[in-house]
Amino acid sequence: MKSLRSLVLTIAFASMAMSVNAQIEGYWKGKIDLGIQKLEMAFSISSTGDGYSSTLDVPAQGAFDVPVEETSFHEGQLMLTMKAMDATYSGVMKDTVIQGEFKQHGMSFPLELTKAVKQGPASHMRPQDPQPPYGYRVAEVKFVNEKEGNTLTGTLTVPEGEGPFPAMVLVSGSGQQNRDEELMNHRPFWVIADYMTRHGIAVLRYDDRGIGGSDGEVMMATSMDFSYDAEAAFDFLRKQKNIDASNVGILGHSEGGIINFMVSARRPEVAFLVSLAGTAVNGVEVLKAQQAAILRAQGMPEEAIQFNGNASAQMYSVIEASNSRAEADSLLRQLVKGWGYNEELTEQTVAQLTSAWMYYFLKYDPKDAIVKTQCPALLLNGTKDLQVLIEQNFPEYEKIIEEHGKNNLTLQEYPGLNHLFQHCETGSPSEYAEIDETISPEVLERVADFVNNVTTSQRNGR
Repeated sequence: MKSLRSLVLTIAFASMAMSVNAQIEGYWKGKIDLGIQKLEMAFSISSTGDGYSSTLDVPAQGAFDVPVEETSFHEGQLMLTMKAMDATYSGVMKDTVIQGEFKQHGMSFPLELTKAVKQGPASHMRPQDPQPPYGYRVAEVKFVNEKEGNTLTGTLTVPEGEGPFPAMVLVSGSGQQNRDEELMNHRPFWVIADYMTRHGIAVLRYDDRGIGGSDGEVMMATSMDFSYDAEAAFDFLRKQKNIDASNVGILGHSEGGIINFMVSARRPEVAFLVSLAGTAVNGVEVLKAQQAAILRAQGMPEEAIQFNGNASAQMYSVIEASNSRAEADSLLRQLVKGWGYNEELTEQTVAQLTSAWMYYFLKYDPKDAIVKTQCPALLLNGTKDLQVLIEQNFPEYEKIIEEHGKNNLTLQEYPGLNHLFQHCETGSPSEYAEIDETISPEVLERVADFVNNVTTSQRNGR
């Protein structure tokens, strides 16, 4: 039989364990520093009796209650595993905070979590977020990318009346985003869909593969793979009741402005394109200009910007000269280790640059698809866009127009607008969340007028 002293100690230790375990339950949030922005992440942790379960929220990306496959907490050590995202979080509880690291795709970011009150997406409304009654029909839909076999889910909005109506597919920018292209509590695709549908244009917006209700391979997917998702959405939309199959087009934002040209280059049935901050040069040139512009907006000294640019240029040169990801991986390791990078920093750098998506993006030149596109295309860019610089891309579009007689391309710049087409001060991504406007009304009006004019002309020409 235990002595009274040992029994008291056992009870004390058990009480301490119960206290620590109870402390881990709840909603924990913090921010990881991505360089151009800080991204909030939050974990909801609850007890299951014999262990723990948890979910992940990334509000800026519209991701809520994402399942965490494995959750363990023992002696103050927290370990969370998100297999579908190729991500983990490991941390140590210290008083009222959890200090740890978030790792994904070989990259590691410090992430300190503190207790907070969970707020769902409904509590983060923006002034332009649509409000009921909508005055049009809304339907949840599913369709299949037959080429790869993955299923995508989305929302189809159709004007009231018999139709048939012109229609468009919305294709999001880089990174897995939901059907609203939710970013930093803005939902631009929801705002666009609402405006267009109220102006007689049906709209299909969908969750990117691996997000929301959509499935499919993400880790090894490239922009070309995503273009087949967009093509599947285009084909699905053309078959819907009350849709004018001969007047269906694609609107793409950022990377979506590359993808829509990919689709139209192989599918002459695409009736029109709208490119919001799409690029006309390869990814290497895009990132070189983007990095310098953002660092300059953040106040970094020119000498440091030049140093950073020279280092990036050397790494990009390796990518451009390589014939495969494996070759680029080997050469990049030699390069950065020669600079004195430690093992961890080497892994982070190489993994980022040689991921399937990044490697393809850096080497892909969109010019060929732009030249092959025959339908009317409206290309818009803001003068304060620091991610897709107008002074880099518009001259290239103009060159394509001149050299190839591409009178189907219409360029229009918008003074004072950033990459999200918000009115802004500097254009820095750090401003996005602080601006109440989701997308400028003049851009919405221009897009609706363009689509209605093109589709009306095509109808009258039949």
